[in-house]
Amino acid sequence: MKRIYMLLTMLVLLLCANSNTSYAVTLSVFNNATDYNSAVGSQLFMIDFNGSPNAVVGGSTISPYATFGSPEATNPSQVIWSSDALTDAGSTIAANYVGPLSIDFASPVFAFALDFLSASEQETLKLYDASNALIGSVLAPNASGFFGLVSDTAIDSVVIVNGIFPSTGNPDRFFIDNLHANATAVPEPSTLLLLGSGLLGLGAMGLRKKK
Repeated sequence: MKRIYMLLTMLVLLLCANSNTSYAVTLSVFNNATDYNSAVGSQLFMIDFNGSPNAVVGGSTISPYATFGSPEATNPSQVIWSSDALTDAGSTIAANYVGPLSIDFASPVFAFALDFLSASEQETLKLYDASNALIGSVLAPNASGFFGLVSDTAIDSVVIVNGIFPSTGNPDRFFIDNLHANATAVPEPSTLLLLGSGLLGLGAMGLRKKK
């Protein structure tokens, strides 16, 4: 009985340890559409930004699938929708007034892709879950061109941070186009859950032997 008690205690401690937002995340980055498409399922939505008004607009007015913003702008809820692509509405911090761009998905996604335009320095993408906890940060393989990402953890929002010009230290402005999300396979059960199931099984075996 003592052994069974110890096993069940270990299970409770492991489950409690898993209740916080600190967890391991697997992120796969793709620099071309062919490899990305082979790793994902059907397309959930596409935003091509065509028909742009060439103006500053509210980031919630572009698509029902995502809300866009400019975290460092005077009005963070606005973006510039120009030349059939999207960029930030400015920065109150950077010397050249160029800032990051945020994307809040209407529903969390496990796979998304987009095209970076007009950039010469690689951007960094910070990924957040529904509780606004940072789940990962990745560097785009190329400054301009295709970017795709697959995660085993749901992504609720993204902040795209500009690359920096080495000569000036100023942020490099980028545009995004063709944002889309795709279905992926259901994430595998975590190692913790498998371990928990094993411990419960051992406990049940011990009880049967005791009887």
